[in-house]
Amino acid sequence: TWTIDMITFKSILMGKSMQDAVDYVKFLDGMKLFDPLSNDDKQALASSLKERVWPAETNIICEGDEGDYFYIIRAGEVKCTQSGKAGEICDRLKRGDFFGELALLSSDKRKATVTAVAETTTLELGRNAFTRVIGPLSTYVSQAAAGQGRS
Repeated sequence: TWTIDMITFKSILMGKSMQDAVDYVKFLDGMKLFDPLSNDDKQALASSLKERVWPAETNIICEGDEGDYFYIIRAGEVKCTQSGKAGEICDRLKRGDFFGELALLSSDKRKATVTAVAETTTLELGRNAFTRVIGPLSTYVSQAAAGQGRS
């Protein structure tokens, strides 16, 4: 059995959090969607992101659910489907693509089901942080979503 003291444990966690924030800012810098944000805004966004891994064939969001999160795909691939429509409703989304913004921008329920095709890693942003950081970019985000083939 190994043990570590509380200070060492907290130092390890702080180092991991700081490294994650640096990695997330680099990732966001590569996304055209976030070009209008200042570096400080990107750092605030990065500190609000939570990373989550979804197994293949797992629904990340379901049509009709409340929208509480915005998602950015860090790795993997997802498909979007709607009830009553055959097949997928847009191109598959991959690294650097995003989804979930429409329900947050309009306060509507989710309009599609998004499913991980393979193991997929997302960065999640809750409603409050989305409104605070991305809210001023709402028009730009809507246009970018339309550019991904979604409406």
